[in-house]
Amino acid sequence: MSISETVKVKLNYGYTGEFQCEIPAERLIWYHRAPAPLENVLLKTQQALNNPLELPPLNLAIVPGDKITVIVDDQTPAVSEIINSLWNYFAGCGIEAGDVTILQSPSAQSDLQQKLKDAVAPELQEKAQWITHDPEAKETHGYLGTSAGGERIYLSKHILEADFILPIELVGYDPLIGYVGGDSSIYPGFSSQEAIVKSRGQSHRELTPAESRPLRQLIDEVGWMLGLQYSLQVIPASGSGVSEIVFGSSEAAFRKSKELLDQYWKLQPSYKSEVVVIAVEGGPAGHHWNQLGSVLETARNLVTQDGRVVLLTQIDAEFGEGMRILSSCHEPLDAIKPLRDRQPNDLVTATQMALTGDWALISLLSKASSNDVEDLFIIPIEDEAEVQRLLQTDETVTFIASAQHAYGQLKEE
Repeated sequence: MSISETVKVKLNYGYTGEFQCEIPAERLIWYHRAPAPLENVLLKTQQALNNPLELPPLNLAIVPGDKITVIVDDQTPAVSEIINSLWNYFAGCGIEAGDVTILQSPSAQSDLQQKLKDAVAPELQEKAQWITHDPEAKETHGYLGTSAGGERIYLSKHILEADFILPIELVGYDPLIGYVGGDSSIYPGFSSQEAIVKSRGQSHRELTPAESRPLRQLIDEVGWMLGLQYSLQVIPASGSGVSEIVFGSSEAAFRKSKELLDQYWKLQPSYKSEVVVIAVEGGPAGHHWNQLGSVLETARNLVTQDGRVVLLTQIDAEFGEGMRILSSCHEPLDAIKPLRDRQPNDLVTATQMALTGDWALISLLSKASSNDVEDLFIIPIEDEAEVQRLLQTDETVTFIASAQHAYGQLKEE
């Protein structure tokens, strides 16, 4: 009698959850493991700053007295260590802390903003300008120019009036623009509320991340109009860790970062599986429903029709407007038109929930109310033991760790 080979699976989810199981190898279509985080982000950042891609050393681009704006993407992990390393470099170039502005996103929660400030060098805490962008305060915006498509572009004056601008961005997949990073934190996030609302969309399911998209083209044009030279791009690891840091010209750093992201986080199985088990971890900006947008797109790409998607989370947050629209509908696809008409902040997530819910069964482990979850056409899961029972079948399975960073599509023959 032969004994089937088994594969041990471990998935972290939320902030403290850990799911483990063992599954016969013949049932496993794909098991994606997250890359390990760097042990020393400070050192890795220093090395990157000393060796920029396709540009001269940074000390040739800045001089004492320059007004420097550091743009912080609130999704970026280990950002305090990165800023501290950056400040060490700036100080070595004769830059005064009072000439540095730390510009933060309006989406960053106030406690997270204060946590970042408390974690950086004392000189920056005391003397740097700490600014949270307000997209509704028109007096804080300035006119950059008009795009080739006739779009009037407004940005924070803290960006427009700086002598040197450095974005610190997380690189990742996005259903709407393909890849985030490469200046996507600047526009529309640090523009007007009108630009932010206008940029919302229901994603482009027919396109892969690498294919051109209208908003991505506009972001690239804004970077060119702004004359951005350097950027610092961060590739995520498991949890809130960092796997790689890339620094150099905006174009070269983003190009290299996309290659690394695909290397670590792109799944390309040859076949769809009947069950896709997805673990979603909390990140620097929290653990919330909006993390599920790209996750559900990947799930729909990799699960068979009428298969099952199992989401492992510890989400305990209120529904956004888009999810409330979905919960009021009789069928998942009934939500698509009102979502398109209303353009809520959680448009992408609610749309992906509707599309995936129409394609497959979704089961969710979370801390949300079971009744609320059921209103989203999702089957609530009470505990890990129930997940174990769901896997006690002969169905094929795909497991995805840290799925908030991953993207999956079938391998092209």
